[in-house]
Amino acid sequence: MEIEKQYNQSKKQSLKNEMIDYIDDTLNAAESMGSLEFFTIEMNVHNGELKANCTLKNRKKVY
Repeated sequence: MEIEKQYNQSKKQSLKNEMIDYIDDTLNAAESMGSLEFFTIEMNVHNGELKANCTLKNRKKVY
């Protein structure tokens, strides 16, 4: 029981670290493209793999 609890905690922390890394990379990319105002991040986990997708949008204000 204790080993399973530790394993789940380790798994959770690993997943959290991967998500933070992906978000940091996405924010850096969005910043370099001047798109910090308009982006979407999607994440899901399947069979222990983090799948992530980011859409950066380049919108200009016309007013």
